[in-house]
Amino acid sequence: MDESGKIMERVLLKGTDLELSNICLGTGSFGEKITKEQAYQILDAYVEAGGNFIDSANVYCKWVDGLGNSSEQYIGSWLRERHAHQKVVVATKGGHYDFRDPSRSRVSEEAIRQDLEESLRTLGMERIDFYWLHRDDETKDITEIVDVMEALVKEGKIRYYGASNYKKYRIEQALSYAQQNGMQGFTAVSNQWSMARVNPGANMNPDPTLVMMDEDYYQWHKRSRMPMIPFSSGAHGFFDKLDRGKEMPKAMRDAYMSRENLDRYQTLCRLREETGASLYALSIAWLLNQPFQVFPVAAVSRVEQLEDFVRASGIHIDGNKIEKYGF
Repeated sequence: MDESGKIMERVLLKGTDLELSNICLGTGSFGEKITKEQAYQILDAYVEAGGNFIDSANVYCKWVDGLGNSSEQYIGSWLRERHAHQKVVVATKGGHYDFRDPSRSRVSEEAIRQDLEESLRTLGMERIDFYWLHRDDETKDITEIVDVMEALVKEGKIRYYGASNYKKYRIEQALSYAQQNGMQGFTAVSNQWSMARVNPGANMNPDPTLVMMDEDYYQWHKRSRMPMIPFSSGAHGFFDKLDRGKEMPKAMRDAYMSRENLDRYQTLCRLREETGASLYALSIAWLLNQPFQVFPVAAVSRVEQLEDFVRASGIHIDGNKIEKYGF
């Protein structure tokens, strides 16, 4: 194992011309838990540390009355004030269900276009470099969904697009359709994944529409080399909380406490002795060292926490340690 660099490494995202910092800054709490001033401080420090890949969504933080799409609002304001539109890649998402009516799908051309146009206005952009479909609708033929996204590419509204919370069979169908018809197709997948495995049926976020990495999906990524850009990549700080020996919230214990995760904790402790890096940084580095491209989405509440991003970005772990635990 070795480490290099004092700023985040950048990697060319497979199938694109986007050179991205290998750790993506999550902004889901901008507005709900992070003030505008704090958001600016975090964004400034992230860019100074070499970061250029920012994750947002039109739905962040619409679950709080009165906030609207505050994550995009803060980012858009920061982009304009810092003249930073050309310095970063903002990946945002659309097609999420309405929190007031979660049973109704919004994976339709009308809803996707509505979300995209609002995002473009809010961010102050004419085109989104990377656009995610935030949810799937398995009652729809996947070809209809791909056709909508291809139309947005041709219109110059987006450059590349990916699928968040899509099951493997749906991705396979989409890729087959795109290949057969000479289309760009999905460029990456964003599902839930961290070094700490979630116990069955006990996810801290109980949303049934979330899709998590499993062994079958993992093996498919190894074969296909499809990039993964996982959310909840730090497992809500489970390993650090375990290390401090403090009482965990019941939801976290239920989600992550297991013999397997305790074994993984011991492995991280040994790696910490070798590197001096924090358990959090090492758990992110574990994702970065997989046999296919992974760009973990990770959030911070304080600027100081970005030090772990820089440290994780340059840690290279022996592949044998990765293979020992599989996904």
